[in-house]
Amino acid sequence: MQKFSSRKIAVTAMFLALLAVFSFTPLGFFPIIPGLVSTAFIIIVIVTLSAQLEGLLVGVICTTAFGLFSFIRAWVTPDTLTAFIFQNPLISVLPRIVMGFATYYSMLGMKKLTANSQKAFVKNQLPSLVSAIAAVVSNTALVVGGMAVGYGGEMLPDGSRTVMQMITGTTLAINFPIELALNIIFVPMLYTVLKKYAYKGE
Repeated sequence: MQKFSSRKIAVTAMFLALLAVFSFTPLGFFPIIPGLVSTAFIIIVIVTLSAQLEGLLVGVICTTAFGLFSFIRAWVTPDTLTAFIFQNPLISVLPRIVMGFATYYSMLGMKKLTANSQKAFVKNQLPSLVSAIAAVVSNTALVVGGMAVGYGGEMLPDGSRTVMQMITGTTLAINFPIELALNIIFVPMLYTVLKKYAYKGE
């Protein structure tokens, strides 16, 4: 088992502090459609990098924190019509725990597949890229799946549409593509820079 060193504890604390700041300020949940749906792409970038750079344990700690912060936010500041759904920990917390495993193991698997490649991009950036995709896809699939199964037929608080109509009309059509595109763009870039400078020699 990998030793949980003082350095790793400090790095984990840094990731958790960033998550707390972004989770409880407008910086972390950018409103795509104010009052209806927000994107947490900055938070997703942070938790994806935590698993890629620091491994499974730190990654799962951070993705679990993401879920817990989402759960708390839904109760404390229910600022969207779907906040009541995220008051259920099976929607807000559990999918994010799984997200940590999906992010780490997709990265690990791709590293093994590309270990002998002579191309720098394939060996160094492709595993991070695939892992970034796995992070968003696993998060969206499990959250949306839980919403559809548990709340699909319910009306939103404003009575404008059902939860299922909101999922297909906004979450999958707008939210998911934005989060996927931004994670694909920013995670491999930040991973490469951090590995080169902050993790040099590790």
